[in-house]
Amino acid sequence: MNTFKALILMTLWTAVVGIGLYLLEAHENYQDLVWATGIGLTLLITHMVNMVIYFKVAGDKPYKWFQSKSA
Repeated sequence: MNTFKALILMTLWTAVVGIGLYLLEAHENYQDLVWATGIGLTLLITHMVNMVIYFKVAGDKPYKWFQSKSA
């Protein structure tokens, strides 16, 4: 359930950033070097924040595929 919550939050965050870029008309100015750099950094930061959201909400449980068995 935590993974689902994290995915919802990540989707909302990405949508907010996407709407922000659209309202700034980034899709019309992406060929300008300054705009392209800004858009690229924005998308990189968005991805990094998505990773933070995921690991804060879902934790690392999805990555524990094999449980160690105590003897």
